[in-house]
Order: sequence, then structure tokens, then C-alpha cells
Amino acid sequence: MNEKERRTFRESKWKKLTRQRWFYPTLYITLVTVVLAGVLIYQMTGTDEAEENDHNWQVEQNDLIEHQEENADEAEPVVADQEDLVLPVLLGDRTEIITNFYDVNASAEEQEDALIFYNNRYYQSQGVDITSTDGEPFEVIAALSGTVVEVKDDDLLGQTVEIEHEGERMTVYASLSEIDVEAGDEVGQGDKLGVSGENVYSGPDVSKVHFQLIEDGEPVNPGFQ
Repeated sequence: MNEKERRTFRESKWKKLTRQRWFYPTLYITLVTVVLAGVLIYQMTGTDEAEENDHNWQVEQNDLIEHQEENADEAEPVVADQEDLVLPVLLGDRTEIITNFYDVNASAEEQEDALIFYNNRYYQSQGVDITSTDGEPFEVIAALSGTVVEVKDDDLLGQTVEIEHEGERMTVYASLSEIDVEAGDEVGQGDKLGVSGENVYSGPDVSKVHFQLIEDGEPVNPGFQ
């Protein structure tokens, strides 16, 4: 049988097959089965991937929550609550301020009262001079909690205590006749530092404390009235 005869035989056989009544229904059922099988396989694969993605997302969320909780336990407040400044004395109604801080925004009269005359010159007061109305010596206390960083005898201000506080603040207590602390001591607000005394700016009959508040390295008005 030559090639032409074989081709004619195959075509004749195929035509006979397609003439069978069961051929097209069988072909249709087969195609539908293949399509449905493909859809089912796709859906199963998509479901598995979705479940895996959901599981991974849940794991990531749980890890994130645990990490945030750990950091919350370890975190410290960014801004700590600062103590309110108090007068460095416990004189009550017997408190008298004899020299105020020189404030450039104050009135001319207030600025004049904040000048210190020494050695034939006027100086702007960088602190507050506090005395008692009866002129008697009194206890000087810490206006804020902190660490004593220096105790010294200043030629002009007399015996002086310097205390460092949180928030880049420092307080200075000068003109003391007695000192009860030393460098390195931790003191709480209201703890006794010493006893009032004199310095070269004050008269011999005036027992006082010269107090300064320093923020970021600059003297500021403590706001005592």
C-alpha cells in the first residue's frame, strides 16, 4: 500500500468513527472532565498558597506584637517628669528676698533692685539673695533632688555647694557658714545642705544664702517672689 492509499484509508476510518452516535457525546464528556479537573487543581493550589500566605502573615504579626511588647517593657520615658523648684529655705513667713535675679525683660525699677554694688562698680545679679526677717542664721536646703558635684570656698561668694540635676539643670548655694554635704552625695529635695552665712557683697550683720539656677550652662531667673 502506497502513501496515498494509506492516507485515504486513515481518512475513511476516521469518518467511520465520527459517524458513530457515541463519538461526540464521549468527546464532549472527555473535554468537560479535563476542564473541570484543571479548574479543581488550580483551586486547590490557590487555596494552599492562600493558607500558607495567611499563616506567614499571622506569624509575622505575632512576631511584631511580641517585639513591640518586649520593647515596651525595656523602653524608658523620653521625657522624665521634672521636680518643681522650691525655695532653698524653710523660713515660711520669715523669708525675705533682698536681691533678685537681673532680668532683661523686667521693669527698670526691678532691674535697679537686681544690681549689686561692689568695689565701686555695679554688677547684674545672676541669682537671688535670701535672708530671714529676724536676721538670724537659718538652714539651707536642696531646691531640687540631685548629685553634689562640688563643694568649695569661693573668694567672693564664700562657701559654696553646687548640685547637678536632671534636664541639664544645676543649682548653686553660696554664702554658707556651714556645709553638711560633700562632692558625690546624692540629695533629695528638701535635704539640709548647710547654714546661711556671709559673702563680700553683704554686710557683716546679714546672714543669707545666694542661690542660682543654671540651665544649659546659663543662669536663669528661678522665679522666686
